[in-house]
Amino acid sequence: MNATLYPLAALFAWMVVLSSAKHLAAIRKEPTRLATWYLYVCFALIFTVSWAGVWDRIDAWTGLRGSNALISMCFVMCYTASQLALLQVWSYAPDRARRRVRVTIAAVAVVVAVMIALFIRSDSMHALQQSFKAHRLQQSFSEWYGASAAYEAYLLIYLLTFTIGEVEVIRLCRRYAKVVSPSWLRTGLITTSIGATFGLLYSITRLADIVVARAKVDIGPWENVAEVSAGLGALLVMGGLTLHWWGPRISGLAQRLRRLVAYIRLHALWMSFYELDASIAFDDQLATGSGSVLGRIRAAARVLSDVEYYVARRVVEIRDGILTLRQYLDPVNAERLRAHFVGRGFVGDDLDAAVTAAQIRAALEAGEAATHNDNPLPRTAGNIPANLDAELAWLLRVTKYFTEQSTAPAHELAEADPTPTGGIA
Repeated sequence: MNATLYPLAALFAWMVVLSSAKHLAAIRKEPTRLATWYLYVCFALIFTVSWAGVWDRIDAWTGLRGSNALISMCFVMCYTASQLALLQVWSYAPDRARRRVRVTIAAVAVVVAVMIALFIRSDSMHALQQSFKAHRLQQSFSEWYGASAAYEAYLLIYLLTFTIGEVEVIRLCRRYAKVVSPSWLRTGLITTSIGATFGLLYSITRLADIVVARAKVDIGPWENVAEVSAGLGALLVMGGLTLHWWGPRISGLAQRLRRLVAYIRLHALWMSFYELDASIAFDDQLATGSGSVLGRIRAAARVLSDVEYYVARRVVEIRDGILTLRQYLDPVNAERLRAHFVGRGFVGDDLDAAVTAAQIRAALEAGEAATHNDNPLPRTAGNIPANLDAELAWLLRVTKYFTEQSTAPAHELAEADPTPTGGIA
């Protein structure tokens, strides 16, 4: 655990801290951003110190046996204060939040001072150091927690303070998650409360260690539970408290990917109209991008630079292509075509899409025959989709059946407007 999860967690936190350091002057003016930045600093320090490669060297650097545990736990107290301060800034009016944050920081400062005093007074430093080594090997816990009364008091104060902090985090998160509308902020509050619950599991495990040490019982196998709970809980809290910031970016990326996939999937239907009349293309990417590999790369780069625009253009161009075929649509045969697909078990939107796809295919055949007879297709103005998401959902369904169907007879034509989503004016 210390050799894998902790270094990765520390690296992640330090990347955030250092990348934000250049904006520290602006961050200091905003309490929420400042509390978040301090939270990441504490998070980074905790997992840096707890990494086995650093942990085993701290005593030699400080000259104080067992100082690795003291430093790590003091950072945990600072982390607890930071997460509480951030939630208090979110939860209360500015004046009340400032008062609560001051009380929180003062209380944690007192706890840290008492912890340091009790740690130094511990009269079994050598036994303590040996017990830490035993801890790392998951051996006897009775020596660790039974080293001295001062050290027991030190641990109890640390664990109780941490427990109180986690309970308060859970209370605030659950309280405000209920009144926040579904959003990344609400998801983040729920995630934070789950992480704090894992933190409670860590506290319970450590408190149990102290109790059973009195009975000379070794619960070494539970050490993995404590370590996993501490690491996973902290990661969930960190992610949850900042989810409202980076979550929308994930949503934006996912939206771009969905648009790109839709753009690619619509190609088959679009190409059928393009081959019949290339002038439907507002920006003829096929002509500009097909001359060379470099040209195709440039065309792809243009699409990737603004997927939203190009997928909207593709929808408009398909709509224009459909409009050019209006004169080839025969409403008399619409019911016959519909009955054909009903007989094949199609219902609902799938039925409508299958019928529309067959109508388009038949109209394309008729339009192609007309162009061979030198009868130009009628021109239409560009049409803006009324609702791009609805248009995409509908046209993707039509495209699916358009590519799956066998060629429909040319005389099986359908109603004049085969696009029921209302995007055509």
